Amino acid sequence: MNVFKQRFGVWMEDVVKYSRYVANGGLLFTLYFTLIYGAFVYNQFLLDLDPAFPSEWILALLWLLLPLGHRPRTLIQEADQVFLLPRLGEMQAYMTGVRLFNVVFAAVRAILAMLVVLPLLVRTQALTSIEVGAILATSVLIAVAGRLAKLEGIKYVVLPSALASGFLILFGVPLLTPVPALIPFILLHVRRNRRIPLLDWLLLEEKSKAQFNRVVSWFVDVPAMREDVRERSFIVSLLERSVLKRADAARYVYGLRVMRSNDSLDLVLRLSAVALVVMWLSGGWYVGLVVPLFVGLTALQLVPLFKRLDTVSMASWLPITRSERLTAYKWWATRLLFAQMLALGVASLLFGATWDALVGLGLAYLVVRYYLNRLT
Repeated sequence: MNVFKQRFGVWMEDVVKYSRYVANGGLLFTLYFTLIYGAFVYNQFLLDLDPAFPSEWILALLWLLLPLGHRPRTLIQEADQVFLLPRLGEMQAYMTGVRLFNVVFAAVRAILAMLVVLPLLVRTQALTSIEVGAILATSVLIAVAGRLAKLEGIKYVVLPSALASGFLILFGVPLLTPVPALIPFILLHVRRNRRIPLLDWLLLEEKSKAQFNRVVSWFVDVPAMREDVRERSFIVSLLERSVLKRADAARYVYGLRVMRSNDSLDLVLRLSAVALVVMWLSGGWYVGLVVPLFVGLTALQLVPLFKRLDTVSMASWLPITRSERLTAYKWWATRLLFAQMLALGVASLLFGATWDALVGLGLAYLVVRYYLNRLT
C-alpha cells in the first residue's frame, strides 16, 4: 500500500475524530458570533468607504505576508528515520503526495484571505473580471510557493517575487502580477529531488502537530507535545527579580510558561491586535462591545490551559499542592485578562466609544469572573 495514502488516511481519521469535539464545544459558537459581528462591521466599513482608499497597498502587504507563517504537514513519524530506510525507493511518490497535500492547504489559505480583500479592491478599483482572476491566481501562487519553500528548506525565496507582484499592483498592472509569482517555482522544481529531508520534515511535522493539538486541547485532552518557547530574557529577568525573590515557586514556573509560550501571552497579544482592527473598522456606538467579545474569547482559551499544564508543567513536580498550583495559575490568568480588558477599554475610547465603553468594561469584568470561577 502506498505510504502516503496510508498516512493520509490516519490523518483524516484524527481530523474527523477531533472535529466532533470541536463541534460540540462552546468556543465554536463564540467564533461564529465573532465572524458574524466581524462581517457586519466589515460590510458597514465597505458601504462608507472612500473610493480613494489605498486598497492596493493592503493587497501588496497581504502578498508579502502570504509566504510567511506556514506550518506544512509532512505526516512523517520519528520512527521513519529507521523504518523508511529500506523503502527509500518509494519515497519519491511519498514526497510528491506531501507536496500536493500542502499545495491544497496553501491554496485554501490564499482564497480565504482574498475573500476578505477582494471586496475592498472591487469597491475602490476599476477591475475587470480577468484582472480579478489574475489577482486571485497571484495570491494562490505566492501562498503555494511559500509553503513549498518551507518544505524544501529555502528561506525568503518567495519574498522578492511577492514584492515584485506588489509593485505591479501599485503601478496599476494587475494582469502581469502572476508573472513574478511563477518565478520561485523554477528554483523549487530544481531543488525538489536534491535530497530526502526526513529530519527536516520530522521537525516541521512536530511543530504543525503541536499547533493542531494546542487548538484541540481547548476542547479535549490530547497527548502532550514538545513545543517551542521564546527566550524573552528581559521578561524572565523581571520574573526572577520579583516573583522568584518571594520564593513563590509555582507562580514563578507558571510565569515562565505564560510569558514564553505561544498560547498564553502571544494569544493575548494576537487577539488584542484583532480587536483593535475590529474597533477601527466599526467606529460606531458599539465599539465598546468589542471589549467583552475579545476578552471572553481570550478567557475561553486561557482557562482550559491549566488542565493541560497541571500534568506537563514543571510545577507539577514541585512539592506543592494542586490548590497552590491552581492559585498560582489563576494569579497570572487574572492579570493577563484584566490588563487586556483595560487596554482594550482605553482603545475603545480612542476609537469613538462613549457610554458603551463603560458597558463593555462591565460586561468584560463579568465574563472574566465567570471563566476564572470555572478554573478548578
